[in-house]
Amino acid sequence: MKKGIAVLLVLLSLTLPLAGCFTARPGRAAATEVDERLLAANTGFAFKLLPHLLQESPGDNVFFSPASIAIALAMTYNGAAGGTQEEMAQVMGVETMPPAELNAANRDLLSILENPDHGVETLLANSLWPAAGAELLEDFVDRITKFYAAEISSLDYTKNDAVSTINNWVAKKTKGKIPELFKDLSPTTRLVLVNALYFKAAWSKAFDKKLTHEAPFFLEDGTNITVPMMHRKGTFSCLRGDGFQAVRLPYGKGRVAMYVFVPESGTDAFAALLTPQNWKNWLSSFRETDDALVFLPRFSARFSRELNEPLQKLGMEAAFTGEADFSGMTPGGGWFVSLVMHEAAIEVNEEGTEAAAATGVAMDEAAVLDPFILRADRPFFFAICDDSTGTILFLGIIKNPQ
Repeated sequence: MKKGIAVLLVLLSLTLPLAGCFTARPGRAAATEVDERLLAANTGFAFKLLPHLLQESPGDNVFFSPASIAIALAMTYNGAAGGTQEEMAQVMGVETMPPAELNAANRDLLSILENPDHGVETLLANSLWPAAGAELLEDFVDRITKFYAAEISSLDYTKNDAVSTINNWVAKKTKGKIPELFKDLSPTTRLVLVNALYFKAAWSKAFDKKLTHEAPFFLEDGTNITVPMMHRKGTFSCLRGDGFQAVRLPYGKGRVAMYVFVPESGTDAFAALLTPQNWKNWLSSFRETDDALVFLPRFSARFSRELNEPLQKLGMEAAFTGEADFSGMTPGGGWFVSLVMHEAAIEVNEEGTEAAAATGVAMDEAAVLDPFILRADRPFFFAICDDSTGTILFLGIIKNPQ
């Protein structure tokens, strides 16, 4: 057994409601529950995506917000049709949910996020950035503003300040934690859909800074490094599983928590065990344990990835090609997903946790081939052939048709 303390963090925004300040539509009461199909779909999507991110980052930290990605894709899904819509539904796990029910469920989820727990702050914002002159279907815009409370601003993507405008919006909504979601965008970009998520929470009971000490952290390659190790003794919800130990660390009044799993055989092997059913079984198996000792390194991480390839590997293929069908987004269709960009950052210390994430989906216009036009207004060659035998019956060059 390795002595390595390999900490796997799984964002719980998809399985446990977070408190926050998503702005509900005026006159609508906050929801009290969310369609179980959406929660199950989001959890399944998170666990399907994780192995692909691990494969692309061997030996590196992997940290992402399944909630942010799911919401950004749900907004994009609203404009999909035909086979593109079917593929997206399968990857997102929402095949059994008609779009109207998916949107209502997401609205309820976002509504629940607006109710803050003491010591917990969650800010979530959505936006649409159509290119100047790009035509969006009114029905699509209505759904995104009604169910996702998205802000809408047009941009000229041929100008350098278009990318910085979106990045500044993301930085503001994440309190500076995600300062640059996009490096650049194509001048032919027709629309960008963005979700931003900010989270800051204090532990229900803080770690005593005086107990934090330098200690070894054993890496999975057998080497070790020295880290500031936080330490607390008390009553915790704990789980001794098959090949791992886990603890629940609550924030605020306990509605939100971080679950830390320490596997014996490395995190990659443990990730293979992450299924919705196992997750459900594990969460129901935590038990309060007195005089438990918890050692957790003080840490920070930043993770930035283009998600085109992982999403295509999961089966969302047509959306990234010229065959994409987003006719529910723009009249005439012709748009495709050119880029899905995600960035997440986290800092964990004795007081609590601060984290943020943003996901951007850029839509581009498929290249339109110039119509074929032959204008024989200059000398030309011609041949009359018997195609069944390949015999050239007549052949000539016309320099002057008169």
